[in-house]
Amino acid sequence: MDRFRRASSPVGNGRAVVIGGDREKSSGKKGLSFGRAAEIFQNKLIASFRSVRRGGLGEELALNGSPLYRAFLLLPNELLVQVLCELFIADILALRRTSRALNELITACGPALVRFWVKHKMGTLHTRLYPAPKTNEAHFHYLLAMRRRHIASIRLTRELASFVLKDTLKHTNQRQKQLWASVYEKMIPLVFGVGYFLEEHRRVLLERDLGRIRPRSHIGYDICTTPGITVQERKILKKLDPALRLQFFYMYCFILQVLMRKLRPPTYAGSVEKVFCGWHGKPACVEDIAFVLILGGVGAIAKLLACENYSERRRLLHSFITRLSPHENVRWREHWRDLGVTSHALLDDIPCSSIGITQLDQIWTPLIVEGMSAQSMEFTQHEKDRYAEVVASRNFLNELMGYDLLRGRPAEEDDSDDGGDDEL
Repeated sequence: MDRFRRASSPVGNGRAVVIGGDREKSSGKKGLSFGRAAEIFQNKLIASFRSVRRGGLGEELALNGSPLYRAFLLLPNELLVQVLCELFIADILALRRTSRALNELITACGPALVRFWVKHKMGTLHTRLYPAPKTNEAHFHYLLAMRRRHIASIRLTRELASFVLKDTLKHTNQRQKQLWASVYEKMIPLVFGVGYFLEEHRRVLLERDLGRIRPRSHIGYDICTTPGITVQERKILKKLDPALRLQFFYMYCFILQVLMRKLRPPTYAGSVEKVFCGWHGKPACVEDIAFVLILGGVGAIAKLLACENYSERRRLLHSFITRLSPHENVRWREHWRDLGVTSHALLDDIPCSSIGITQLDQIWTPLIVEGMSAQSMEFTQHEKDRYAEVVASRNFLNELMGYDLLRGRPAEEDDSDDGGDDEL
């Protein structure tokens, strides 16, 4: 999945020029009307390439473009697909912006690209949570959506790591740095799973509240809090690995813990400093946190945590909430499309809808508490006994890794005299 975010220079184009050049030279050695022979040969290759493009636009560009561009377009369809499969997604996006013919080529090769990436590049977690569409329905946008999810997971993991470590790595040895690198790699799929849960939770809420017929007296855009949707959440969790469901939940609790910590004023500042820096305001309410958690997902959380100080985080949170309101932002349709609302009818219904956001303490937690009951067989007895201790201590990340991250010792060993791990 590193190819979702890495970039490299395309390979193979230089070879394509040599191949095209050799063919043209070989056609010229026959001595039979060089211009006529070259024209016939070129038209045959362009005709074979025309099957993956619309109209004759590509032919015109192939004839008038540079030699490198013309040689690339002269390659057979199979080689063109193979070249695109070897590129990173970032390179393919850059290639789409090069010309209209290449954009149409990549769009037409979408099914082949999706099959290749699903088979050779994506992990089992990605394909299990987001199965690839059928062959005749596969599109390049599927890869773009997976790339956005993967990048958002990496960014949030980086911010969580920064919150945990701060400046501690400056005073650690190389072995401890390598140990943390392995922890970082383990966190990424867990954050990706949390992102899937929040995305599906949002989809269920929007399907429930958008497009319904309401009395005229109830028309008006409104955001309210609603009870939990345990039945729907149980269906969402069925796609997560049963052996890792508790770890996904602990990662969700840790993300929520860091988010709430960052959305309250610093506790170390005095009253004068709080007034001078604008920190005298109250912490973000749980309704706002639930709003950004569900409608924003891991991408919005990563942006919030990336802000340098509390004031910037509160401004970004306020901006995220107001830009979705059709009464406060003229570009609200664009922002709702980013959340997955693409239907024009549903977009027109948003100014007349009351959208319910699940209460913060009703997201995921009631389902885990239900599984921890004595009658439930969802979790082992050891997991049930350990669950109460982890929730009480709030050391979610240490429980995930099996040891104290900052002290390098097993999580069960505690040093009561050292209070440096309070936030974990």
